[in-house]
Amino acid sequence: MIKNFKIFILNLKIDEKRRENIIDQLKKQKIYDYEIIDAVDGNKIDSKEMELLISKNRKFINPINTNMSKSEIGCALSHIKIYKKIINYDLDFALILEDDAIFINKFTEDLKKFIIKNFKYKKQIILLSELWEFYKKPLDKNNDYEIVDVTNAFFTHSYFINKEAAKSLVSFNFPIKTVADNFVIFKIYDGIKITGLNPFLLKQEKVQLKSTISFETDLKQIFLFRRFIYKFKNKILKKFNKFKSHKL
Repeated sequence: MIKNFKIFILNLKIDEKRRENIIDQLKKQKIYDYEIIDAVDGNKIDSKEMELLISKNRKFINPINTNMSKSEIGCALSHIKIYKKIINYDLDFALILEDDAIFINKFTEDLKKFIIKNFKYKKQIILLSELWEFYKKPLDKNNDYEIVDVTNAFFTHSYFINKEAAKSLVSFNFPIKTVADNFVIFKIYDGIKITGLNPFLLKQEKVQLKSTISFETDLKQIFLFRRFIYKFKNKILKKFNKFKSHKL
């Protein structure tokens, strides 16, 4: 039985076309129970306030937030806003959708149950978007889909998250250290299990709905030692053909 579950939609108030898009997408899926969250427009945050919202943690070799744009900071703050709601509502799970998400298949009740059944880790995210890299061997599968162990991914337009992962991300990434979709960092440093759906269920509308976030961040191999070990291990595993990708 699915309990304590909610769908959250991120949308900037001024982006009416994008809001219409996601509402239309949900209607097509016969989904009517959701909450629209006003996204944070990073470009409207003044410099003094921004200073308080960005982490000044000096223990890292290179500051994670060095090259984040205001839009990226706003996006990260928007997702943190939802994580705090998950905690306050005492939800077991939540599905987070950004307003440019497009379903490419039916989001059936059976699929939802299959996804939630696979929350088997204390802190876990299940991505419904394209996966940059994942293990071929699934963690679980049904007739149409697999849950896979993700080693790299970048998109935040559609994912499930449980409450413990939400708590952990609020603690780790507020004030903001890094962009909202830095899943490798969340996996390595925050202990969150990053999993995903194969084949993926949602994509982004990139033609008619231009992104309100300009991705300018270059992390420049931050967290040098741990990230090096992580990438080195994956490089070895690739030689044994253990990975797959949704890269387009």
